Amino acid sequence: MELPQTPDITPRDTLKAVILLAIPGVLAAIYYLSPQSFQQSLVLDHTKPRIHNFWTNALAHEHRPEDGHLIGNSVGYLLLVFPCWILYRYRDQERKFWTGLAIILTIGPFIVSASSYITFYEILGLLIENDRGFSGVVSALAGFLLVSIVFVFAEEQEESVAILSTGLYFGCVMLGLGVLTRRITAIGLGLLVLIVIFAGTRTRYVARAAELADWGREHPPLSVVLVIAILVSVLGFAASLPADITSGDGLTNIVAHGTGFVFGMLVAGSFGYRKRQSSAEGSAAA
Repeated sequence: MELPQTPDITPRDTLKAVILLAIPGVLAAIYYLSPQSFQQSLVLDHTKPRIHNFWTNALAHEHRPEDGHLIGNSVGYLLLVFPCWILYRYRDQERKFWTGLAIILTIGPFIVSASSYITFYEILGLLIENDRGFSGVVSALAGFLLVSIVFVFAEEQEESVAILSTGLYFGCVMLGLGVLTRRITAIGLGLLVLIVIFAGTRTRYVARAAELADWGREHPPLSVVLVIAILVSVLGFAASLPADITSGDGLTNIVAHGTGFVFGMLVAGSFGYRKRQSSAEGSAAA
C-alpha cells in the first residue's frame, strides 16, 4: 500500500481532536463541577448492582484526598489515543480507529464492570461498594494500540522485517513491564525474546537490523509515528498490569485493567480478521 505524505491538518481534523480532548474534559467536569452525591450515584455497588452503573462507573473517580485517580486516567488516555489516531490517519484507515474507539467507549465499560463484578462478588465473595474509574477504558486503548502496531508491521513491512519488528516490540513490551513494575519474570522473558529474535537474524526468516534501518529511512514519517506509538504502548501495557494486584477503595482493580486490555486487543484484532477474510473471498471469487 502506498502511504500518503504527511497529511494536511483540516478544520475537520481540528474538530476530531477537540472530540478526543472532550472525553477527559467530561470526566473533569463531572469530578470538579458536580456534587459528590451525583458522583456517588454513578458508582457501581457490587452489593446492590444497577444495570446503568455498569457503564456510568467509568465516569466517576475517587477523591483520594487529591485528584490523582482522575489525572492518571486522563493522562493515560491522552498519551494513548492521539498516537493511535495519528497512526490510523496516516495510513488512511481512520474509520477503523473511530469505529474501534466508539466500541471501546460504549461497550468497554460494561465488559470491564461485568468482569469485576463476576470475579470479586460472584466468585471471590468480596463486597466492593465503590467500583469506579476510567482505567478499564484506558487499558482497552492500550490493547487496541498494541494490536494496531503489530498490524502495521504485518501490512507495511516485508515478512522478515515484520518478524524482526514484532519480536523487538514484544521484547521491549515485556522489558518495560518488568522495569516499571519491578517484575523479574517479565524482565527475564523480555530478555529471552530479544535474544531469540537476534539469534533469528542469522537465519533467512528474520531480517537483520540493517534491513529494518533501511525500511525506517524509506518511510521516515511512519517510522516516527511508530516509535512514538511503541513508547506509549509500552507504558500503557505496564499500566494495565500494575504492581499492586489488589482491589478496593484506593487500590487498583487488576481485573478491570486486564479485561479492558484484552477487550481492546479483540476490537483491533476483529478489524484485521475481517480484512484478511474479505481478501481471501475476493481471490476465490476472481
